[in-house]
Amino acid sequence: MTTFKRICIKNYQISDDDDNVLTLIQGQEYLTSADKGGEVCVFTRYWVYVPADIFAGAEQFTGPETGD
Repeated sequence: MTTFKRICIKNYQISDDDDNVLTLIQGQEYLTSADKGGEVCVFTRYWVYVPADIFAGAEQFTGPETGD
């Protein structure tokens, strides 16, 4: 699996049916998956898919070379 470091460019919050809340903070760096259909999985306390457009840029962190 290839992972990326991304900077959050706007605050974002999501919750589930059990009232678990994930808050992503503008200006903070997060570890994510590759962009798939406009979404990335954020690897934090919870692993959850969020819109890719809440992040700026992507720096490859782990995984095979992407060839980009």
